[in-house]
Order: sequence, then C-alpha cells, then structure tokens
Amino acid sequence: MNLVGHVAVGLARFPTAEPPFLLGCMLPDLAAMARVRLGPASGAMGDGVALHHASDAAFHSSAWFRQYNLLVRDDLLAAGVDRGPARASAHAGLEMLLDGGLASDPAIVDATEAAFAAARDHRPTADDVAALVDERDRDLWRERVAMIGHAVHPGAYTSTDEIAWRLHRMTRGRARIELRRDQVEAVALALANRQAEVVGQSGLVVAGVVSALP
Repeated sequence: MNLVGHVAVGLARFPTAEPPFLLGCMLPDLAAMARVRLGPASGAMGDGVALHHASDAAFHSSAWFRQYNLLVRDDLLAAGVDRGPARASAHAGLEMLLDGGLASDPAIVDATEAAFAAARDHRPTADDVAALVDERDRDLWRERVAMIGHAVHPGAYTSTDEIAWRLHRMTRGRARIELRRDQVEAVALALANRQAEVVGQSGLVVAGVVSALP
C-alpha cells in the first residue's frame, strides 16, 4: 500500500484516530522515499507503524494484489518497458492508482493532510518524528518530510502521467529498476488502461485489508 492507502486503512480500523497515529501509518514509506533509516517509534506513532507493517503484509498477500500486480506488469512488458522497471512500476504504480481512488473521500484526504501537518509543524509530534533517525540525518529528514508533505497531495494520484513521472523520480539511480525517461509515457498509458477498474475497487481493497488484519 502507499501513503493514502495506509491512512485509509488506519481510519477504517480506528475511525477516531488522531494525526500522530495516522502519521505512523505512513512513516515507513516516508522514510523509504526520503532514503533514511527509521528507528523504532513509540506511543501513537509506534502503533501506527505497527499497523503499517500489518497492512502491507495483508495487502501483498491478497489475491487482489497478486492478480493486478501481474496484470499491470504484463501490460508494461507488452508496452516495451524493461523487465526490472516493469516489475517495480507495476507494484508501486498499482498502489498509487489505489491512492487516486481513495482520494475521492474527503475524510481520507483531510486525515492525510493533517498527518503531514503534524509531522511538519506541530510540537511535540514534529520533534518526535525528527528523533526517529540518526542525528546526522535529522535536518535532511525534516526537509524531506516537509517537501513530501507539500508535494504529495492525494489528488495527484488521480493523474497517470503524474504517477509515471513519480515512478521515474523514485527509481532514479537504482540501476536494476530505474524507469528510463523514454519509457515514462508507456507506463502512463498502461496505467491509464487499468485505472478505472482499480479505482472502482479501491474501497473494497481497503475493506479486504482491514478484515485480514490480526
């Protein structure tokens, strides 16, 4: 699951969840995007991180994910995308398509933005977030959390062009999975061909993950 999906699962499981918990639901993905190593979190954020990992396990083992991941991967291979980038883009692109579907729910959008605001601006949450990484990386971590929080509006995931360019940026410099600039358009078109069916099932996917949680 991606950022918005994790917030959606958190809200579905705990409808009165506060921003620090929902931020915890996103934290492992934020750390991966910022390319920093995340230390253990405690309290509400730690509970959110635990739910993140449980949600990912439930999602990635689901029949729905296995089916659509293969379908999108095969679409990308047929469109001429290299095998490594096709596998990575199918996985992450599918999760972003789901985020785009979930972004039609104002409560999920508001909760996602509130969680980002807590990470950027609200004490003590922002200080707690900074303390999760090595002291040498804290300034970079703060900067990237703020940048991601401003740049990643849930509605951005409704555009397959934007998703494809995000995949290009995410994989840049990673030789085995790097999506080349000249293959971005092919990824955008392949995702667009699957978008309606994935978006139409986004709520059911979240419900399936919640039902599979321990």
